[in-house]
Amino acid sequence: MILPNRLAEIATKLDTLGLNYVFVGGSIVEFLLDYPGLSPMRPTDDLDLIVEVVAGRNYSEVEQKLRDTGFAHDMSPGAPMCRWLHDGIIIDIMPTDGALLGLNTAWFVEALATARTHVIGGVSVPMISPVAFIATKLAAFADRGAGDYHGSHDLEDIITVIDGRSGIVDEVDQAEPRLRAFVTTSIGSLVMNEDFQDSLSGQLPFDAASQRRLPALRQKLRLIAGL
Repeated sequence: MILPNRLAEIATKLDTLGLNYVFVGGSIVEFLLDYPGLSPMRPTDDLDLIVEVVAGRNYSEVEQKLRDTGFAHDMSPGAPMCRWLHDGIIIDIMPTDGALLGLNTAWFVEALATARTHVIGGVSVPMISPVAFIATKLAAFADRGAGDYHGSHDLEDIITVIDGRSGIVDEVDQAEPRLRAFVTTSIGSLVMNEDFQDSLSGQLPFDAASQRRLPALRQKLRLIAGL
């Protein structure tokens, strides 16, 4: 599990490079919740972040800056091209132009544009907004986990944020129109799927208090979908 102080440490390093970046992924879920204790029981041991890149040459320059600051490419067998290491931390650094590395970067530009700042130990850390987080996870679920309603970590993260953020329905409603349309349509498709509905209880912690939130979770999903 990535501790907040390590997150701040990486942010401090990145700030010296003058990059436009934002932290995304499961490692920052707790910062998107009203109560961090509602974050998934599944620990994450890596960081994901998006960096603004507009051309291949620009990305090569970013890579060199990372090396000069102590980051190293992960050369392990099977490691993705975007994976870096720094002081024992695994970091997937993904460019906004996904074609550079063969990545699905749907909604990455929007994630940068709508980033929010969280202060950790006096360090300002840019993190993805809740609605953009849901959008990127919906895109990832469609790309690599569609149909796996019980085992997808992307779906787990989506449900965790919707369950753990009281104002998420209004936030989706107030989002940029294209982003809002994608989230509402995608959630609507899930809500209408019987297998998805059957999986919802298992997406929540198994204690009685958490399971009592299931009706409210179903209602939130329907409201987001406009049903």
